[in-house]
Amino acid sequence: MDDIWQAPIGEPLDLAVTAGLPPVPLPDQCHVEQLIWHGDPLTGPLRAHVAARGTHTVTVRIGAGDRIIADVRIRRGPARTPRPHALLRAGLEPGVTLTRQFAVTKEVTTDHVPGADPVLSTPSIIAFMEDTAADILRARFTPATASLGTWIGVRHSGPAYIGQSVTVTAALAEVRGRRYLFDVVATVDGREVGDGQVAQTLISLAG
Repeated sequence: MDDIWQAPIGEPLDLAVTAGLPPVPLPDQCHVEQLIWHGDPLTGPLRAHVAARGTHTVTVRIGAGDRIIADVRIRRGPARTPRPHALLRAGLEPGVTLTRQFAVTKEVTTDHVPGADPVLSTPSIIAFMEDTAADILRARFTPATASLGTWIGVRHSGPAYIGQSVTVTAALAEVRGRRYLFDVVATVDGREVGDGQVAQTLISLAG
């Protein structure tokens, strides 16, 4: 394959992409840091190109036709060993879940579509998801600890109207030091209206 650290951004990689994970062969001394799935099945024939590059990371975009299938972020160096962080009173293992309900009020809706009823806004559904994920951590904070949302990858797929209730479930997917990655899903009366992932990072408030 092309050297992903040198390949021009946007130009196709000289690579036959086939179904399977990871969907690109990894260079030596690298690992997949994050896979962002965009909802379509991973089927061939697929194509790949470098979408973004930083000092230590490269994002390879996988597509089929005019559809984006996934973004794979590759980082130099070995993968870090997952372990609970000392800022929590008790360790957390992937699989821990929490479900909360949120009322849809006028304050969390948008009415930018003329003639249509106000609907839950995308920033609000993301806030519900982040707050649910953070609640899993809050119950285990040591003194002078907090968490911040540091990454979101969320699809807002359906409407919720004033007076309805949104049920949000967050499930811990991965632990990397201070960073906790959660799978999140939102439903209204059993109908899915959003899903994706959010990350929370622990911070110390001690002086």
